Amino acid sequence: MRFFLATLLPLAIASGELAFRFPNAVESWYAQSLYPRVVSFFALVNHQSFSWAEVALALMIIGAVSMLLRFARSKKRHRWKRGLVVLWSLAGALAWAFLLLWGFNYARPPLETRMGLATVDVDPSRVLKLGERTARRTADLYESLALVDGPSELTISMVELDATIDRLYRELALPGDVIVTRGAPVKTLASSTMLSYLGISGIFIPFTGEPSVNALQPDVALPLVVAHEKAHQRGITHEGEANFVAFLVCASKSAPDYLRYAAHLFATRHLLEEAGMYWPSEEVREAWAFLGDGPMQDVRAIHEFWQRYEGPASAIASRVNDGYLHAVRVPKGVESYTLVVRLLMALEQEGKFLLDDQI
Repeated sequence: MRFFLATLLPLAIASGELAFRFPNAVESWYAQSLYPRVVSFFALVNHQSFSWAEVALALMIIGAVSMLLRFARSKKRHRWKRGLVVLWSLAGALAWAFLLLWGFNYARPPLETRMGLATVDVDPSRVLKLGERTARRTADLYESLALVDGPSELTISMVELDATIDRLYRELALPGDVIVTRGAPVKTLASSTMLSYLGISGIFIPFTGEPSVNALQPDVALPLVVAHEKAHQRGITHEGEANFVAFLVCASKSAPDYLRYAAHLFATRHLLEEAGMYWPSEEVREAWAFLGDGPMQDVRAIHEFWQRYEGPASAIASRVNDGYLHAVRVPKGVESYTLVVRLLMALEQEGKFLLDDQI
């Protein structure tokens, strides 16, 4: 038994490495066979409104502190050795739980391959032009909503938003997405203030199957954050891919108008921020101006919210996230979030982006 526990961690690492060598096998045997059953299981046992992950984290902290105090008081060295063995075995068990409950999805073929999209190097002029078009579209959608002055407010409850995004994912039917049941519902976290200081808008918890969101951020950001975390729930691990499908879901014609507005504002922000890396500030400022006063208030609300909490904690959290993403072979780490721009450009290149000019 001790030998088995000792080998759990190295076997988990080796299995992860092996999975990356056979992405098509992972897609067939795990993503389209085992993983949908995992999602159904969590939907069955985890339908409460509170976050089981937060409860588990609190218990783990209490347990860890208690264990450390016991070890600190102990004068017997063998107890320290026993503690290290326990930690090693626990790390192996957690690694296997991570892989089986979600982590093998990292080895799936890229979403652009599954969707047949041909991503190319970003052409700055095309990015700026698409950003201008998307900004105009965003302004039109905002006008159609007849919103009051000030940062906009979500027009449906979080429960309705969760159900709507699940429905939209089923309608979208992404290649390789065979999940037909609803997953565990999205959780608004009691620890949202802490997440704000860490610079985290949302997080998917593989061990409980929970897509979880920071409830304090401006309403206009929530649809895309929920859709992003639900993309993770559906086996899309890459952050840029999750951003992209979150846009596709919220921008779809059958989505409520507010979600479509939030999606186009999201796309505008990413496109024009990317364009700002290549074009003179004056030209990019002119593109931002196509949004109009209302959407610009939402852009400022998002910027001011994160600026309010910016500090050492968010910088450390970003480095930790970057290290984690590199460890699971996500190219460029935290920079991978910007893959959404390349995927949007690939969609535009095929004539499938902003097809409807009328609301």
